[in-house]
Amino acid sequence: MSSETSRAPLRRLVEFVNTRRADGDQIDTAETLSIWLRANDLLSADETAHDHHRARTLREGLRALLAANNADPVTSPRPDGLDPTAHIQLAALTATLPLTLDVTSTPPRLVPHSPDPLDRALSTLLADVATAVADGSWPRLKACREPSCRWAFYDSSRNHARTWCSMDVCGNRVKVRAAQRRQTRARA
Repeated sequence: MSSETSRAPLRRLVEFVNTRRADGDQIDTAETLSIWLRANDLLSADETAHDHHRARTLREGLRALLAANNADPVTSPRPDGLDPTAHIQLAALTATLPLTLDVTSTPPRLVPHSPDPLDRALSTLLADVATAVADGSWPRLKACREPSCRWAFYDSSRNHARTWCSMDVCGNRVKVRAAQRRQTRARA
């Protein structure tokens, strides 16, 4: 990761969204979710997550938000390859997660407020989103435009114009497809 994503909230958000990979889902059970949350300091050693479905709902909703940060307003204002209900499900989930504004910290910040370990972990991820919005880094958190990928990344480019997680992989795929379309049109 770049130095810009070395800050814990940004890195944690990117890594959480990227728990779904082409080779599988890192949080496909309550046990694997608990392991991931412990490794990222979101659960203590004696706590467990009981409902991986809610975490996956949060993850896919965040992926949809990151894809919206990277949508092409001219050709594709609604990103392809995403669950069309992800925003709705995310809104329903976030309405149930307790966050409190801690006015004793400087500056004030959102903190999770729940006795439930999973609610605290998911609320912390939402607080990470609020932190990224507040510090201006949120628009740089994106999901790859390649519909078969949707890998989350931090856009460290000077002009904030990076669209793919990797120019060598996803960017190359898009350019090859575009070249093939041009060749097909030229032959026709």
